[in-house]
Amino acid sequence: MTQKSNILVCIDITSASSIALRYACYKAKKTGFSVHILAIIESSYKGLLFASKAVGKDKRHQVEEHLNRLIKQVNEETGIIPTVSIREGDISSEILKEIKEDKDCSMVILGKSSTSLSDNTVLPIISRKIGDKIKVPVVIVPENMDEDYLKRLA
Repeated sequence: MTQKSNILVCIDITSASSIALRYACYKAKKTGFSVHILAIIESSYKGLLFASKAVGKDKRHQVEEHLNRLIKQVNEETGIIPTVSIREGDISSEILKEIKEDKDCSMVILGKSSTSLSDNTVLPIISRKIGDKIKVPVVIVPENMDEDYLKRLA
């Protein structure tokens, strides 16, 4: 059996993404694993009759800018340069597709916002939808975690 060696971190444009990515990079640095970012753009805008292409392009641009800032930050802090996939669709489905394609995925990391009420709805749904379909741990990192503790925990 081959050793799995990739950490998948799911990113959006919230500040919780930053802490999740930093945790993944600290973990990768300690274990020698690589980090792969999965950014998912929900396709809820596709029902818009005239503006769907413009909205989709704008959302992708926002995600790309956010990712560039995050990658620069974690590279300066940890020396890790993550690889990136940007997908459009349902969050749970796209996470499952990414894990299925990446046979070396060792864990999935999600960030939890300290202020977002939607995280209290979305994260349990994601965990329920992917939980019995994957064979790797899912780690949820709270946004308000102390930086020193984050480094020690990783």
